[in-house]
Amino acid sequence: MNNTNQSLFNKHQDILSFRDLAPSTLSTYTSYLTSYINWVEDNLPEKALASVTWEEIRSYIRYLKDIRHLNPRTINVHISQLRDFFYYVLHKDWDNREVPLLHFDEKLPIVPTKAEVIALIDSINNPKHKAEIALLYSSGIRISELCRLKCKDIIRGCRCIHISKAKNRSERYAVLSEKALVLLVRYVKTSYRNATLESWLFPGQRPGTHICTGTVSRVFSAHLVDAGLSGKGYVPHSLRHAFGLHLYESGADLMSIKEALGHKSLSSTTIYLTLGVGNGRTVRSPYDD
Repeated sequence: MNNTNQSLFNKHQDILSFRDLAPSTLSTYTSYLTSYINWVEDNLPEKALASVTWEEIRSYIRYLKDIRHLNPRTINVHISQLRDFFYYVLHKDWDNREVPLLHFDEKLPIVPTKAEVIALIDSINNPKHKAEIALLYSSGIRISELCRLKCKDIIRGCRCIHISKAKNRSERYAVLSEKALVLLVRYVKTSYRNATLESWLFPGQRPGTHICTGTVSRVFSAHLVDAGLSGKGYVPHSLRHAFGLHLYESGADLMSIKEALGHKSLSSTTIYLTLGVGNGRTVRSPYDD
């Protein structure tokens, strides 16, 4: 990256820092802009970033789509970062008619059955790993929320979990399963006896750190194999979807599920209507009456 472009890139990073983004999000956004600047320097070496034409930007988008084979959702994030770069760094207007967002297919998530989830949890012998996976399913929390839990966030008296930094940057409470609490207590008594209220519930390898999402994902994948569930397309987030769908199947109303999952909008929760119809358990065809 040449000195001029590096200076513009640094300004973009500085502006992103005002938004108080998660480190992983900040890393993703800056990597996308780096990709664009490198492409311009390789393919348009005489061009200043402020002089790149709409046609040339569309060529970059085609490169992402046809050469790098990125999915439309990811490409749209690239476009959004370019738009912000134009607005806040180059001080130029962005024209959505010249570089529109891509359309993408909405695919239903792959959700394990209740029996499969129970089999997965029962197959785990390590107390820490068992508690992690049980919490993901029994409370429907996100993997990032699990990793940032502190011991004080487990509120035994009212059977709830305090989530201090949810995805939508708000605080909320998640349900604490009695069975999951038993597994948590067993984990602390056998593997984490020096824990305090201010300790991370699931500490990382280095002192003072919490476990990372990548570690939980690897644990999940390894135990899928042990439970005979590998190859079905399940990921840790599948447990959150299982929590929502299984609540819906058991008769919970959508507003209750929305609050339990911490969705900001009810539209995010309505996917369980579709999943419920798809498994044939919540709707009976009038032809069969």
